[in-house]
Amino acid sequence: MEACIVGNSTSLIWSLPFLLSRSGFSVDVITTSHLLSASLFVRNVYQTETVDETLRTAYELICSRATPYDWVIAGDDEILWKLSRCPWPDSSQPKYLPLTRSGCISHIYSKIGLSRVLSSAGLKTPAFLVASTCEDAVSAARQLGYPVLIKTDSASGGTGIYTCKGDQDIWKLRPLFTGQPLLIQQRIEGRELDLSAIYFDRKLVHFTYSLIERTTPKTTALSAIRTYHPLAIIPEDVFEELAALGRALDASGFASISCIDAADGSGRYYFEADMRPNVWVDVSRFYGEDAALRIRDWFVSGKTLSRPAIEPDTNLAAITIPHFMRIARWELITNRHNVWRFIPWSDTSVVLRQLCSRTFMPVARSVVPQKLRQVVKRGMIGAGIAFP
Repeated sequence: MEACIVGNSTSLIWSLPFLLSRSGFSVDVITTSHLLSASLFVRNVYQTETVDETLRTAYELICSRATPYDWVIAGDDEILWKLSRCPWPDSSQPKYLPLTRSGCISHIYSKIGLSRVLSSAGLKTPAFLVASTCEDAVSAARQLGYPVLIKTDSASGGTGIYTCKGDQDIWKLRPLFTGQPLLIQQRIEGRELDLSAIYFDRKLVHFTYSLIERTTPKTTALSAIRTYHPLAIIPEDVFEELAALGRALDASGFASISCIDAADGSGRYYFEADMRPNVWVDVSRFYGEDAALRIRDWFVSGKTLSRPAIEPDTNLAAITIPHFMRIARWELITNRHNVWRFIPWSDTSVVLRQLCSRTFMPVARSVVPQKLRQVVKRGMIGAGIAFP
């Protein structure tokens, strides 16, 4: 089997080749990142310099192949949004690229579109309204009831999200209102869960259930430590909700799904379902639920996911996993949270480059003058040195 990853976000795609390789795929990558040229699990890297070049290369490569890829994966939101709107010939439709069918792409890279799709499908999502002016946003927030979240429609990575507890908080955001619609969303109190999944043909093949324990210091949207729970102890209605979510989103491939488990006991409210992988995509193997095996089972026999039975005398316990690129450097050095166990050492060169980046890049930024940084970068590329 053959897979092609198209993406420019190093943080989202670097762990995919190892996962796909274990699933039985030969992996090609089209990217602006130089990191994956060092991966042991990548067959071909098609290096590009810009997003437009990445898209053009992907379109030409996918359309020109005599044997289509078995799976085409968009590695970040912007690439997915643009690929999903390409005029693909019927004979070259990218396999399992999410939502390329006409009329099924309104939620790609759109928080407003996602909220509307979830609401229309009867899935719980925080109450919301759409506003294009600051005055309309104040009116919407009063109608929903404070506190509210104001979100720009197509931001990602935790950017473009603002908590407002009163009218004055919204008036401070007046520069955001430039005529483009913004999502005004009720803030649900509770604990945040990540239920990221893998679907094929709208069928649920794999998911993880994790509680967000800590986020990175710079943004509350990027998780640094999570506690994962084995699926055998997860309630059956979670499986049912995720299956319904896959049907509503016409999902295929990776889906980065987040929800709030409401503190008042009213249930889970889904607010994020980005149809691409995240940095945690390959951690379930650390507690015996390898996504690679479930992907392989789908391609071999079409097997979908059902709630695992609990075997007698099985000790099922949650496991806390830190991400080595998101915790503090001192925590990494001292092996806090047992982080070394969870570093994917199999792709040694890629991992070492990332660790070196975490250690030396801050020093380099303070030592190398701004005007010389691009010169140094080009010299490293010319010397064949891969870096994040």
